[in-house]
Amino acid sequence: MSRFQRLAVALSLLVTTLFIAGCGGDDHDVVVDAHLRVVHASPDAPNVDVLLDNTVVLSNVPYPTASGYLAVAPGTHNIKVNAAGTTTTVINASPSLTPGTAYTVLAVGFLSSIQALVAVDDTTRPPSGSAKLRVIHAAPDAGNVDVLVNNSVVLSNVPFEAISSYLVVPAGTYDIKVNAAGTSTTAIETSATLASGDIYSAVAIGSVKTAATNPLALELLTDL
Repeated sequence: MSRFQRLAVALSLLVTTLFIAGCGGDDHDVVVDAHLRVVHASPDAPNVDVLLDNTVVLSNVPYPTASGYLAVAPGTHNIKVNAAGTTTTVINASPSLTPGTAYTVLAVGFLSSIQALVAVDDTTRPPSGSAKLRVIHAAPDAGNVDVLVNNSVVLSNVPFEAISSYLVVPAGTYDIKVNAAGTSTTAIETSATLASGDIYSAVAIGSVKTAATNPLALELLTDL
């Protein structure tokens, strides 16, 4: 289990409040929840607390943690990211969440310009024997990049904060590289095993500036 996955499991134990949509006056009028996942991807930011509608749902979250999915009533919700243990808000966003839809909200950029990047997660399962994979560029000073799978370019000239479409690929183990756009200079290289029927987000994180502590890396998340 990777460090990212271990942190995600630890975070799931912190989540004690789930925002569950209720029923209307008719017992059959059940509103389907949305689902929300939060990723701390700001390489020089301190630990943070995440507040949903002014209630802390994740506390003292370190970089580069991803939470599990929270079940949330659909509609517009306020999401704040505070410096851990304080009322100092570094991100304040109010996305509208659609019933039955999953979202990943990433805290991206350096602390001086940190902001929320919202991704809509496609949870439709791929055909048997296949997996789905998308790439999210969350490394603030890496510049535009090319993404190569088994040495073939699958995404080119990808800018910071870009969220690719999902690629459907045969299940298996792949070599994934992130190169400076238009060059053979590899900034990130990793091996990833994609299981049949699963859906993944590969998030480019880290920074050239923080290479000594939080270097460029690719973290693989399993979507809902």
